[in-house]
Amino acid sequence: MPKFDLTDLRMLLSAIDGGSLTAAAAANNVVVAAVSTRLRRLETSVGLELFERTGRGIRPTLAGEMLARRARQLVDDARNAELELQEFAAGSRGRVRLLSNTNMLSEHMPLALGTFLSANPQINVTVQDKPSFEVVNMLKNGDADIGIVASSADMTGLERWRFMPDRLMLIVPLDSVLSAPAAFSEILDFPMIALREKVALSQFLRRLANELGRKPHIRIRTDSFEALCKMVECGAGIGIVPESAARRYAQHMQYRVLPIAESWTERDLYVCVRKEAQLPRYAALLLSHLLAYVKISA
Repeated sequence: MPKFDLTDLRMLLSAIDGGSLTAAAAANNVVVAAVSTRLRRLETSVGLELFERTGRGIRPTLAGEMLARRARQLVDDARNAELELQEFAAGSRGRVRLLSNTNMLSEHMPLALGTFLSANPQINVTVQDKPSFEVVNMLKNGDADIGIVASSADMTGLERWRFMPDRLMLIVPLDSVLSAPAAFSEILDFPMIALREKVALSQFLRRLANELGRKPHIRIRTDSFEALCKMVECGAGIGIVPESAARRYAQHMQYRVLPIAESWTERDLYVCVRKEAQLPRYAALLLSHLLAYVKISA
């Protein structure tokens, strides 16, 4: 009968996800030789080749893919059990790990999470601002329970539900020469006000600029959409923000709101999980709450 433990399975998944023994070693903070030894021992235990080894790294065989599917479930179950026990020991019943993009965290999550936490005083939520491609990877790796993902991301392998539309707009000082609709290449000709560098929206816009071979001229980075809009009102630069934020602050600030002539400005967001049936009960409660919030807000 094959014998292996959770460490073997984590090594297996790290090697498959990273495509090499070196990546697996780095992910598990061990030397490459230790990874190689464990994987060879695992193959011997099951009596099958789990990897094809090439000059560029490794890739799973059919047997490796089958074992990886089971391994992800086992590793997730073990991680969830550990987290639940930690929460019980700390005196609370659960902590949901939620990932989202900048827009949702600023515009919808305060109300959605506030009402949830009020109704569920013994459930806590950890929230992180991440770009959609990172949210997808973290969900697949079991590093988060629920994620908010843009429709442009590859959500293959995740269960998903449509959440909210997410439209980005350009805001400019009243005397700006920019007019609608503005192309992103034209926007990059002007000094900009932006959010902090690690914020998902900032990473997204930087990636788009890199694709054009451009580097945005960022005059200053702020901590909130409100501060960004205020600086645009003062004439310090232009900015890109969610339409909901642009319209709300325009009620008491003076700037112009312009559409951007790019398809990426309009996208749908989805609530995603890897397997709804495998969610801890407290995470399933938040998922249900978010889906109900969508219906109320529609």
